[in-house]
Amino acid sequence: MLDQKHNLLWLEVRPYHAAIVALTLFSFVISVSSLTPTLFMLQLYERVMHSRNEQTLLFLIIITLGMLALWTILEAVRLHVLRRMAVSLHNDVSKKVFEAINRRNDKFSSVVRNTMLQDINVVREFVAGNLLIQLLDLCFAPLFIVVAFLFHPLLGVALLVLVLIVIALTITHQWLVRDSVRAAQVSGAYATELGRSIIANSEPIRAMGMLPALASRWHEKQTEMLGWQSAGMSRAGLIGDALRFVRHVQGPAMMTVGVLLFLEQQAGGGIIFAASVLSSRAIAPVDGVLSGWRAFWTVRLSANRIDTVLQEATKHDDERFALPRPAGPLVVARATVLAPQRESAILNDISFTAERSRILGVVGPSGAGKSSLAKLLVGIWRPWRGAVSLDGHDMAHWDPDELGRYLGYVPQDVELLSGTVAENIGRFQDDNGLDHEAILEAVEVAGIQDIVRGLPDGLNTKLGPDGHVLSGGQRQRIALARAVYGNPCLLVLDEPNSNLDAVGEESLAKTMAQMRDRGAIVIIVTHRMNMINYCDDVLVMNAGAVHAYGGRDQIVARLANNRSSQKLAVVRSGAQ
Repeated sequence: MLDQKHNLLWLEVRPYHAAIVALTLFSFVISVSSLTPTLFMLQLYERVMHSRNEQTLLFLIIITLGMLALWTILEAVRLHVLRRMAVSLHNDVSKKVFEAINRRNDKFSSVVRNTMLQDINVVREFVAGNLLIQLLDLCFAPLFIVVAFLFHPLLGVALLVLVLIVIALTITHQWLVRDSVRAAQVSGAYATELGRSIIANSEPIRAMGMLPALASRWHEKQTEMLGWQSAGMSRAGLIGDALRFVRHVQGPAMMTVGVLLFLEQQAGGGIIFAASVLSSRAIAPVDGVLSGWRAFWTVRLSANRIDTVLQEATKHDDERFALPRPAGPLVVARATVLAPQRESAILNDISFTAERSRILGVVGPSGAGKSSLAKLLVGIWRPWRGAVSLDGHDMAHWDPDELGRYLGYVPQDVELLSGTVAENIGRFQDDNGLDHEAILEAVEVAGIQDIVRGLPDGLNTKLGPDGHVLSGGQRQRIALARAVYGNPCLLVLDEPNSNLDAVGEESLAKTMAQMRDRGAIVIIVTHRMNMINYCDDVLVMNAGAVHAYGGRDQIVARLANNRSSQKLAVVRSGAQ
């Protein structure tokens, strides 16, 4: 199923090899023990009922009960070990996968990331579930066929033929429904992601009358998924009916062979019932594994996706040399950024220098690349060509988690996480307990004391789906406190005033000035030109490139001249 030499998920499983070997031995003993009812039935017919010896019956019962107890105990131990293995493997892998898919969100779409989170559960449930037990039992299914041959060659041939028919029909059935199942999974994943998006944005959707159209689209995808499933079942309907018939007829067929052997006086009467039990024990694991082939295929896809994530994570998990706290400047040298999942450039040949203890304002029309530039500066997106360096070190050379402590970032769309306000401001760095002094300092620098006082439990107020609901402006100001937490050397603010009133903007300007006075590099992306008054330098973006860069007064004068020239051109064209 997996390339063991280069598969990282397989390497995670290697520590459990000894347990897997032990479980295989357990499965062998369980398979042998499961012959007990068959042998007990034979001995009843061949010995006890003919000899009418009660002492023989007593010893047979004692031996049978002992074997059945061993069978039960080994099955319980096997299930317990598999469940512990599943939990242990989940703990070893889940954090690595979660970090990898969130660290490289430009590599995987949101649908793929959600699917990968489910993949962890799929693998865990496979290890702890019945399908793996059936696989272990399948290894020893030939044992029952061998026993049937030992009873009588005709009985062995009959059982072997039944097993081969079940295998052939099941493989044909799975081959016929494979493409339909794959298409159904794609439609189901799209419907699930669309449903999540609709639920998350239900209020504006209802307000703008979009719900009926979106509900219809979601219903169409659900119907498409069910349609593919139905199509697959229709294609394989006759094969499925034949397979069910064979499953139903296998017991009577084997009993018929036993009766024929009894009538021909080639075996005792016990062979009739022994044949039926042997057939069920031989076909059960084969039928279980082949019937669960769809689940097995799903596990394989999940395991391959998990390995892809782990492989991607290893590219960036090399131990990095620890660098000192940076000071500045921030230098962007001919950086080009490609759009995620595409080949087109969204930033092209960007070059500028942002000095420490200065505020740089980034302005430009919508779609100019301002937010993309912000993501480049904080390392969310990486340059396809060129470099971004801080304090003389390429940011790609930093350990991203270590560098993150020195960066502050307010994204354009602010979402606070489930937890308290204090935990959100403190970036959930509670390994040694929250740094209360640093949190209070961030609150003061961001000037959000008024917000904290108005919350039900102050900094201990719970946020999240079931917590306190904040306005857009409150979220932005708390995100600003989170950004300045720990006194970062680089502060990047992407439209931090989009939901702020005049008082909030004044508080934002004071925060930027304080961070500048502390020696930080402050970069603000804004479409409100009044914020330029608080900046030292201005960078003008247009069509993904730097249109102008320099001191505030110089750039403002240049922009004013450009506007005057444009107005004059419009007037002249109107006069003509």
